[in-house]
Amino acid sequence: MLPVGSLILLVDPINKLRMQSRLIGWDEGGCLMLEQPTRGGSAVQLTKDLSLVGRGMYEGRVWGFKSNVLLQTVQPFRILFLAYPEQIEQMSLRKTERIQVSLDVFLSARKHDFKDLSNKKDASKGNIKNISNTGCSISCPFRFEVDMPIFVSCELPNGKVLENAMGFVRNVTRDQNENVYGVQLDERSGSLEGMREFVLLASKIVSKGDSENNS
Repeated sequence: MLPVGSLILLVDPINKLRMQSRLIGWDEGGCLMLEQPTRGGSAVQLTKDLSLVGRGMYEGRVWGFKSNVLLQTVQPFRILFLAYPEQIEQMSLRKTERIQVSLDVFLSARKHDFKDLSNKKDASKGNIKNISNTGCSISCPFRFEVDMPIFVSCELPNGKVLENAMGFVRNVTRDQNENVYGVQLDERSGSLEGMREFVLLASKIVSKGDSENNS
C-alpha cells in the first residue's frame, strides 16, 4: 500500500467525477482512511456504497485499486472510509536506474545563488534520497504542490555540480516530520550530463556489488 500522506486521485466512474484526497491510514483487510475528498477546492460528500477507482504515485510507481464507500465522517474529523481493496495493482514508470543516496540540496521556487547558499551555515537544505537520469526524490521542510516548477542545486559525489536545474514536482508525500517530493528534472534548463555520469558510475558499482554477493 502507498505510504501515509500520499496524494490519492479518486474517480467516480458513474458520475464521471474526479477528486483529490490523501491517505491517512489503513487497516489491512478492513478499510482505507482518507482525508475528505475535494473537487475544484470544494469538499465532496460521497454516498455509502458508491464505487470508486483510486490511483496514487510514489517513488516512480503507480498504484491503482477499486473500492466502495463505507462511511464519511464530519465530526470530530472529516474522514472518508473506503473498503480495503481486494486487489491493489502497481506498475513502475521508471525506465532508468534509481540510485539510493543522501545528498544535501538547495531547492526553491525561483532561481537562487548556489555559491552564496553554500557558504551560509544556516541556509535551509533538503536531502536527495534517490536519484536517476531524469529526476530524484527530495525530502525537505518546504511546501510545494504537484506540477509546481522548482530549482535544484547540489554537489554530486563525482565532483560535478547540479546548479539551478529546473524540475517539476510529480508526486508529494507528507507526514508530520517531512515532505517528500518526486521531482522530474528538465533538460531545457541546463545540461544534466554530470548527474547522468554519476548515476551511470553508481549503477555500475551497485551492479558489480550485487554480482559479487550472488557469486
